[in-house]
Amino acid sequence: DNKKKKNSHFSLRQHAKDHALMVEARRQAKFGLELPKGFEYDENGKAVRVEDDHTQPKNAATDAADAAAIEFGPDSVDHVTDAGVRCEVQPGGRRGVVAFLGEIPELVAGHWVGVKFDEPVGKTNGTTPNGVRYFEAEPGYGGFVRGKNLVVGEEYAERDIFDELDDSEDEL
Repeated sequence: DNKKKKNSHFSLRQHAKDHALMVEARRQAKFGLELPKGFEYDENGKAVRVEDDHTQPKNAATDAADAAAIEFGPDSVDHVTDAGVRCEVQPGGRRGVVAFLGEIPELVAGHWVGVKFDEPVGKTNGTTPNGVRYFEAEPGYGGFVRGKNLVVGEEYAERDIFDELDDSEDEL
């Protein structure tokens, strides 16, 4: 509880990780081994954590946001040329048109692609869960997806389900 007052980002998960690191550093110090990064020997030869005043405390949420910003950075949507291009979203082979491309502060960090689907297979109407609109779509016809789940190209034209029906004498 006292630690939480000092650090508003305190979490038991991070505390457990920090404790495990300290235990390992003390074990290595006991055997005279090189200490892990972030530790040094004090004047008594004991392992102590080196505090860096310039680093902000981190927690699981900020670590996840940092990882998402790297994994889903601008490069993750380089293959999407512009809004208006045809696309197919996986899973499910859902087809539509790119309607938005960029970062969305209301969602998890990183770049997103807004898609206006041909059929009602989406989860939104072009707005985020808190109501910020990024593109126009009918309810259930829009969605925000990651670039890795999307392929673009004119070969992803809107499907006509009646073209796929086969006039077969095996079916009445």
